[in-house]
Amino acid sequence: MTRVPVVFICDRHYVIPTAVAITSLIENRNPQTHYDIYVVAAELSETEINKFFEFRECQTDIHVISISLKKFEGICSKSLYITPAACLKFDLPNLIPQHEKVLYLDGDILIQKDLSDLFAINIDDAYAAAVKDLPLKNNSLNIQDYFNSGVMLLNLKLLRENNMPTALLHLRKTATGLTCMDQDCFNLLFEKKVQFLPMTYNCFYGFFLRFRNKYTLDYINQGFGTTYASYDEMNKDSHIVHLVGWDKPWMYFDSALSREWDDYFQKSPFKHHRLKRKSMKLEDFIESHPVLNNLYYFFRFWRGKGFKFAVGKAKEYFAHKEKVQP
Repeated sequence: MTRVPVVFICDRHYVIPTAVAITSLIENRNPQTHYDIYVVAAELSETEINKFFEFRECQTDIHVISISLKKFEGICSKSLYITPAACLKFDLPNLIPQHEKVLYLDGDILIQKDLSDLFAINIDDAYAAAVKDLPLKNNSLNIQDYFNSGVMLLNLKLLRENNMPTALLHLRKTATGLTCMDQDCFNLLFEKKVQFLPMTYNCFYGFFLRFRNKYTLDYINQGFGTTYASYDEMNKDSHIVHLVGWDKPWMYFDSALSREWDDYFQKSPFKHHRLKRKSMKLEDFIESHPVLNNLYYFFRFWRGKGFKFAVGKAKEYFAHKEKVQP
């Protein structure tokens, strides 16, 4: 039996996506692989935490580490879907002291194959093993081999020895001009101690497909040294598909891989939860027509603030009218 420690981090915004990711991890494991799953729960409710314990019925060890985000107060993100909870990655060497190496995974992923071979990679001389972030090849930090921090095989032993948790947090709080919540910090401090993994362990299939005019197969193959003949081949070859970008399948029912995500969602502890999702194709259609786009944002504003404002003014008017009546 091969034991593989896997770590996820989630706050209240990522409870369901993380549960779906864990479901895909369990569904695609080999019989001889045993996952020790750690969920670093950032200020989750008892009800949300108990949902993760339901995975114990799948012959999987689940450990929930409840933690506060107080130490990250004041750290802001320019992204709508990356929160300060991402900075908890800095603390993993201290939060999981019983392991020398762990596999960290973001919650917005789907695991399609067993990951024991990934965990078996030797990283004794590196802080981490990760996949290059092709869309950020030309980054503001001028780092040539900029990597994505959504999937990392972490050498916790070496990180603890060099006090990297403190260094990473200090950099995040003091550095200026950083655009990615945690990723810039990892790239700046790990730059010369990173092993690069094949794209199959962190594939941006949906993102590449949506922006295929820019990320052509030739461009992708050149960037990763691959020989894919189609995007579908790339997807099928992938161990981990990373659902990067704003068009998440739990927010849009017609995004890339939404059907695959739904299949795992229906097997997850949240299968009876009703998702509130929009249509990506409809939004694209509206944005491509200026008149419809203006009407759309007007009604969104009216629904969110305009209606409440009008009701408030009406109440003030009638309250004043009652006072002045003889």
